[in-house]
Amino acid sequence: MAYHTTLDRAAAAAAAAAGPYGAWSAERRRDLLHACADALEAARAELVELARAETALTPERLDGEVARTTGQLRLYGDHVAAGRHLSARTSKGAAPGGADVWTVDVPLGPVAVFAASNFPFAFGVPGGDTASALAAGCPVVVKGHPAQPLLSRRIAEVLAGAVAEAGAPEGTFGFLDAESTEGDPNKLSIELVRHPAIKAVGFTGSFRGGRALMDAAAARPEPIPVYAEMGSVNPVFVLPGAVADEAGREKWASALAAAVTGSAGQLCTKPGVVFVPDTEDGEALGAAAVARIADTAPIPMLTAGMAAAHRSWQERAAGTAGAESAAEVGQGAGQSDGQSGGQGKPFAVQISAKDFEGDYREEHFGPATVIVRADPAEYPALAGSLEGQLTATVIADDGSEQDRSAARSLLPSLLARAGRVVWNGVPTGVAVVEAMQHGGPWPATSAAWSTSVGTEAIRRFVRPVAMQGVPADLLG
Repeated sequence: MAYHTTLDRAAAAAAAAAGPYGAWSAERRRDLLHACADALEAARAELVELARAETALTPERLDGEVARTTGQLRLYGDHVAAGRHLSARTSKGAAPGGADVWTVDVPLGPVAVFAASNFPFAFGVPGGDTASALAAGCPVVVKGHPAQPLLSRRIAEVLAGAVAEAGAPEGTFGFLDAESTEGDPNKLSIELVRHPAIKAVGFTGSFRGGRALMDAAAARPEPIPVYAEMGSVNPVFVLPGAVADEAGREKWASALAAAVTGSAGQLCTKPGVVFVPDTEDGEALGAAAVARIADTAPIPMLTAGMAAAHRSWQERAAGTAGAESAAEVGQGAGQSDGQSGGQGKPFAVQISAKDFEGDYREEHFGPATVIVRADPAEYPALAGSLEGQLTATVIADDGSEQDRSAARSLLPSLLARAGRVVWNGVPTGVAVVEAMQHGGPWPATSAAWSTSVGTEAIRRFVRPVAMQGVPADLLG
């Protein structure tokens, strides 16, 4: 098939770079990743201002995200330089004839990376998929997000300069500008995945977008893996002991409201469903959380489409049968903020467990949540009825044996449904550390065994090869 000219050039250059770059030592890859981090740090003020103008996120939030992104680049570089990403399995004399069997890890080749809108740095052009692919020894072709064209373009220039100065082969870092390419950006995405030079895909976004890329990858003559993070309602289960006194109710109402409204609720780990005990204490927690969320002023959202979708969900939730309380659409909810496409008015809807069905079970991007009153004895069944999730949270009184017993009964259902289980916290704020698992069963992600955050993310883009009786010195 005929491919978009810019895309074809970038993919061909990545294919040409795959062998030479894949042969680099881990130490050289570390130095490249550190150079990328240094370049981003040097341009921090300029990049934060561009991001603020295009996303309406606060400078404080964006500045912190730059630090997270540069720290991630350095962490991944140090990790591979220490050889900690390798399989490194050896079976002495195990093969027929007494030959040793040992494994090496081979980079997959060029990786297509799709920048996300809600984390313009950490999941954008310089984000975790780019960092982990480069750490693994794979060139990348990154498609910028159309909601942030100026920022995506400038970050790409910064990274391309750093990669070139590190001496990497031309094509090690490629960029596709979604705004400047001819035709439909969605068509360009499909073409990128279909290109024979591409050997794997990293994606963070909607279920619809992720599924389209998966289908395109599976239909290729040579199918390739797609590592897609596609969404989650991140259920929170509140046990009775945690809300048995006013201090507990106030604490958790504030924490949950902040998690729902922070960054306008445009986080993949936002708590979208909160189960509270069907008791007076549980009702009091629900009412307090609703009040705090509803008292939050309208918040600028990333795009006009996201703001419109949020308003549509708000209107549906307020009028849905079984909705016992919902904040009404607030003044200014549809007005432009001069930076993004519009504002979202935070709200929460309360329902009983018997009405927890249909739209209430779906992810809704924006500052909103569903509070479900239920008997805690029903929590395991409710958890078991959910689809795959990125996170699941338990809020309990550590000193209550009743809560701990209930948690023991609940945990097997959560382990079966979630990639990360949180105890007495909120699911927002994903730590970039070795033990992190940011993934989950379908449809939260396309590959439940993988993570897009933490050093284990690097292993998505290598494959093990067993070396049977092969002298180690032949590999140089």
